[in-house]
Amino acid sequence: MPSPIKLDQLNFPGASPQAARVLGYLSGEEPDMNEVDKIIMQDPVLAGTLLRYANSPLYRRGGEISNVPAATRMIGIKNVRSAVVMTTLRATCPAESELTKIILQHSLGIATLCKLIAKKSCPAAADDLELLGLIHDIGMVVLAYNVEDEYRALLVRARTENIAVDTLEKMEFGFTHDQIAARALHEFRLPKRHENVLTHFHQPLDENETNDELKKERAVLVLAHRLLLEMHGDDACEETLFETTDELMHTLNIDEAILETIIEQAQAHLSDFAG
Repeated sequence: MPSPIKLDQLNFPGASPQAARVLGYLSGEEPDMNEVDKIIMQDPVLAGTLLRYANSPLYRRGGEISNVPAATRMIGIKNVRSAVVMTTLRATCPAESELTKIILQHSLGIATLCKLIAKKSCPAAADDLELLGLIHDIGMVVLAYNVEDEYRALLVRARTENIAVDTLEKMEFGFTHDQIAARALHEFRLPKRHENVLTHFHQPLDENETNDELKKERAVLVLAHRLLLEMHGDDACEETLFETTDELMHTLNIDEAILETIIEQAQAHLSDFAG
């Protein structure tokens, strides 16, 4: 029997005042990066996350980056936005719980893989797809924020019984974390075209209603989940995925050698964010 909680009754946590201001600036056509730097430096947690991004294997080009202005200039506007979202996810999750670790690891893993896959298949969209990976999982954060005990039990059941998380969510709550994620588009200034990707993610692809851009971006997100399942093995939670890895590789024009490189780079990046 579905939970009495309704989708429109969920408390939807937002960004901190500093994070919200940064996102507001970054949504403009010509953001003042000096102002962005000042706001970030008012939030030690936000500044720390940004420096971890800048010094991770995905971004670092030379010596260690030790200050916020250098970090924002080096990783770029869209990656600053992803760092802000990651900080918000960390701050929102119930502190010091196993549930927090599961959600954050999944969220960061998908975002990292989305970026690496996109860099090989649709590089112009790589930064936006990294953010899509983060936002896609914010529905899990919201559920944990509202019904922590119930959602912890749901994730344990999904993992131990090999049942798709979205299937159990639908049974327990009457909606899935993807439906919640769509509400994050405005909060985090996500490109509106990604709403279609989130809407179709757990559904069979309708070739007659799908343009090439949506098909490719959706394939990136689905392949990220396939690879994360492979990387985490029995510790991973499954979701409903319709395309096989081979089908997704064909769509994205990725071969086995590229796939192995993506996995190696993702493992290096995620180990840098562990703990």
